Amino acid sequence: MAIHEAVVYEGQKPTAEELADLERAARLPINFDDIPPMSPEEMKKVAAMARSRRAALRKSNLTIRIPQQTIDKAKELLGAGYTGVLRRLIVKAVDHPELLKDCL
Repeated sequence: MAIHEAVVYEGQKPTAEELADLERAARLPINFDDIPPMSPEEMKKVAAMARSRRAALRKSNLTIRIPQQTIDKAKELLGAGYTGVLRRLIVKAVDHPELLKDCL
């Protein structure tokens, strides 16, 4: 069995040939022969890592007051998913002191 590697960039759409390759690969059986079994201690470590990663990615709810015309403009410019874009804008602003300083 050959190994096929490809680099996929954000926003890139796979070609019809790549999609066909993926469909064929999805039907192949998975060979677990070269994977050693995990001990209960290793399983506990992996579970703890997964819990800590999920906790780090958890988002909190926040209520803020934004002028209605700003919300309307965001909806018009950004369409569906505009709240996610606004969230990412706030995150970027907080991570960049020069942007944050402009708002203080």
